[in-house]
Amino acid sequence: MKRDKFFDIAEKMYVEQFITAVEIGNRIGVHERTIRRWKANGNWDEKRKKFYNEVTASKDSIYKFSRNMLREIENDIDNKKYIDPSRFYTFLSLIDKLTKKQKVTNKREVFVKNFIQNFYIDNF
Repeated sequence: MKRDKFFDIAEKMYVEQFITAVEIGNRIGVHERTIRRWKANGNWDEKRKKFYNEVTASKDSIYKFSRNMLREIENDIDNKKYIDPSRFYTFLSLIDKLTKKQKVTNKREVFVKNFIQNFYIDNF
């Protein structure tokens, strides 16, 4: 029953919005193990990889996708939803592709950590 109702929603959240299985489960009220089983049976990791490669095929598509992703993150912040650090990582990776900067993992990790800490201290 829940599969019929939530499978497509969960798949889209995982594949196109880069939300983790744990967070998807929390948002739609389905146990994390169920989401992980759907993920494995539905081959979501491959679909996510294919989706990512398609939307990052050109600078224009990277720009559009990163703007959309930023809007979704801002919407979640406005609605006081948990923002998974992996979404920030994906967003920042897109920005790196646009600006052709060398990847500086430490700076990115520090930024995400500081942002999350400051957001939760200020808002909760």
